Amino acid sequence: MTEDSWFEDIKVVIFDMDGTLYQEDTFMERYIRYLLEGTEHEADTEAAVGMGKAIRSGEQAFGFGHFYHLKDDLLVIRLEDGLARGYAWDGSSVPIRKKLYKFDSILDGELLHIGDPWGIVAMLSLKYKLPAIKLGEAFDRVRREMLAAPYRFEVHGGLMQAIGELGVEKRVLMTNTHPESGAEFLEFMQIRHIFEEVCFGAGKPAGLESYLTSLQRQGYKGHEILSVGDNPWNDLHPVKRIGGRTCFISPYPSHDSEAWDLRLTTLDELERLMRAIRKRKMKEEMHEWHESS
Repeated sequence: MTEDSWFEDIKVVIFDMDGTLYQEDTFMERYIRYLLEGTEHEADTEAAVGMGKAIRSGEQAFGFGHFYHLKDDLLVIRLEDGLARGYAWDGSSVPIRKKLYKFDSILDGELLHIGDPWGIVAMLSLKYKLPAIKLGEAFDRVRREMLAAPYRFEVHGGLMQAIGELGVEKRVLMTNTHPESGAEFLEFMQIRHIFEEVCFGAGKPAGLESYLTSLQRQGYKGHEILSVGDNPWNDLHPVKRIGGRTCFISPYPSHDSEAWDLRLTTLDELERLMRAIRKRKMKEEMHEWHESS
């Protein structure tokens, strides 16, 4: 990975956790099955799994970077000026005439952004109008499985070491995962100690916006902040809006048209980025030392 001059300016790096510090997607099928298990929609399980896989792989016009509209029960693609193109669940196009969607008001409860495999299952839960407790039970069940054989995910030791040696003022972990499961995952990966700050149940993107405001109050400038994540809506858009640096890491195709500073697909690439930033900052530190001596 080639060095970029802006690496030396970075003082804060904000990391997402799920899908960013580890990559594992076999959980999604089990998550969908647990979600529909014992409900009146259990007969739709295979169709729901197929839909989830098609969205994840990019086989359909609708995919990551698009939205689900709860009230209209439509898969929605964002166009310019708040306009949209809609799709039914069978993939057929649904005309939307002069209807404006509040894409910048994600918290209004009508739009769900589909940014990662976890979001696919959340969307299916809303489509089938299942209670939140059912989604939560399925979530906790699959999360426990991910820490034990035969579904235990692999920890990328080189990446964790590189983050630990990064040499910035703040390494921050922000995840929307609730504290109990988030803490269990950090303990499993043995990386809690490498972060100066950890925030579970972060409520991104709004929670990230609030945290960025607090960083600015501490004197940090936008260009001194780098955010690394697999969900652009949650992890990257808020940072880019304040002039920060962004790194999108995901093995999946995305329909988000925004241009990011870096686009990675693997954890090996992310490890190389961390080491490149460290190398650049060490070089700058040596230059400053020689200038002052």
